[in-house]
Amino acid sequence: MEIIPEVKKNLYRLEIDLAPYLYDHHFEGRAILPAAEALIIMAKAVKILYPEIHVLCLSAARFPRFLALMPDAKKQTIMIKLKKGESDVSVALLTAVKAKTNKISRMIEHAFVEFNNISDSKPAPVSFRGAAKLSGACISIPSETIYRELVVFGKAYQNITGDLSVSSSGALGYLSAGEAQADEETLGSPFPFDALMHMACVWGQRFADMVAFPVGFEKRIIYQQTRKEGDYLGRVVPKATSEKRLIFDGWIYDANGVLCEEITALEMRDVSGGRLRPPPWISG
Repeated sequence: MEIIPEVKKNLYRLEIDLAPYLYDHHFEGRAILPAAEALIIMAKAVKILYPEIHVLCLSAARFPRFLALMPDAKKQTIMIKLKKGESDVSVALLTAVKAKTNKISRMIEHAFVEFNNISDSKPAPVSFRGAAKLSGACISIPSETIYRELVVFGKAYQNITGDLSVSSSGALGYLSAGEAQADEETLGSPFPFDALMHMACVWGQRFADMVAFPVGFEKRIIYQQTRKEGDYLGRVVPKATSEKRLIFDGWIYDANGVLCEEITALEMRDVSGGRLRPPPWISG
C-alpha cells in the first residue's frame, strides 16, 4: 500500500494492491473489498501516519457501501480521511466520484472505524469452556454446503472448516486462517474474523430467514493476532434480532483455548433488498 501526499488536510490518496485472492470475495457477481481487508487498510494508514496509536482496539465501525474492485486490476486508488484525538484516530475509507467536468463532486464512504488505545480495564470475555458449548437443538452444516449454498464465496474465503453447529443460541465451529498471502502483521490474518461473520450469516438464514451481511460493529479487541494456516474456534451469540437487523457478539480462540479476538455488537443486515433469499432447506 502506498500513501500519496495528502490531497488536503487529513485527506490522503492511497494506491492499494489487489491480490488475486481478493477476487474470491464477491456479491451478486462483483468482486468487493471485504470488511476485514478495509479495516487492515485503515489500520496500516494509522500505523504509518500516527505510529503512537494502538490499532488492536477498534470501535464504532460501519460499512455503509460495498467497494467494488476493478476487474483484472493490480492496483486501485482509494481515499482515506483521518481525524486524530488525544489517544484515538478515526478513519474513513472513501472513493471520489467525479462530475462530467472531471472534478471531484463528492466522496462516497465505504468504511469507517475508530482506533483506540486499550484501557487497563478489559471486558470479561466468555471463557473457552463456555464458548465451546452450544445449548438448544442443534443442526450441523458441512462447510462444503455452507460455501456452495449459503455463503457463496471463492476458495480463499471458505474458512469455516468441518461442520458448523447452529442452534437458536448461536453458532459454533472451527475456522482457518487460510493460505492466501494476506497481511497478517497489522491486525492478524483477516480470514478467521471474516469467517466469524459467515457464521453469523448462516445463523441469520436459519433463524431469521435473512441473508445478512456485516454493516458494522461496536467494538473489536484483538488480544492475540491470528496467523496464516492457524486453526481457531469461533462462536457467535445473537443478542438482538428484528426484521431489519441482527446483532451478535463473537469470540475467536486459538487451539489452546486462548482468546484471540472479541467482537461486540456485530450488526448484520440484508443489503440486497430481498434479492438474496435463504434456500428452503435451511429454515427446517
